[in-house]
Amino acid sequence: MLVTVADPDLSQALCVHALLVETWRDAAREVMTLLQVLHTAAPTLADVLALGLIALAASPATRSALVLRYRRVSLVARGLREDGSEVPSAHDHPQEVVRLEVQQIHVAALAEAAR
Repeated sequence: MLVTVADPDLSQALCVHALLVETWRDAAREVMTLLQVLHTAAPTLADVLALGLIALAASPATRSALVLRYRRVSLVARGLREDGSEVPSAHDHPQEVVRLEVQQIHVAALAEAAR
């Protein structure tokens, strides 16, 4: 699975361990785990989901966007094919997604995650 990050500041935060820890002090390890699983697990999103470590959240308002969750971390991304074209209704067709373009990462607070 190829993962790219659209926002340069977010990309830098995800690539530099010190910035990652500074940005998400309590959950930096969870963010790293989520990204590592996506990078190394399998060729398609369906294969990644089959591992059971990462969950596909409810479909967002934008049908082309995906929300992936690991513990307190949510990642919003566009699902893309090998040629870079967007997978329409990617939420319903994870077997077609071989690339993710990360749009946002959200880390829930401990109290929020307990709900």
